[in-house]
Amino acid sequence: CFFIAFFIWFSAAPLLSEIKDDLGLTKQEIWNSSIAGVGSTIFMRFVNGPLCDKYGPRVMMAAILLFACVPTALTGLVNSASDLLLVRMFIGIGGSTFVMCQYWTSRMFTKEVVGTANALAGGWGNL
Repeated sequence: CFFIAFFIWFSAAPLLSEIKDDLGLTKQEIWNSSIAGVGSTIFMRFVNGPLCDKYGPRVMMAAILLFACVPTALTGLVNSASDLLLVRMFIGIGGSTFVMCQYWTSRMFTKEVVGTANALAGGWGNL
């Protein structure tokens, strides 16, 4: 699941040069969209911890992935710098699934192997 979240999170990055040229955006507008994507991820990582305590990591992982797929699908409809910023901000929420991944893995494995399990789950997602 975490790999899918990273795939969503970085879906726009390889296309940014084309998006910049097609929409006539400045370098600053591209940077602003990148900052919005990372900023929303950071914010949601703080929010998702307590939500995992309340609803569980499986429910939260599913909810975040379902939510993040909508703006990802809407990326092709971007027409301006503000559209790109909003879409990347909402896509950035997908990057916050790291919290659910680590929470889930920590609960599934015993203390003798939980460090290895977390490293593999987190590392695989970052591929």
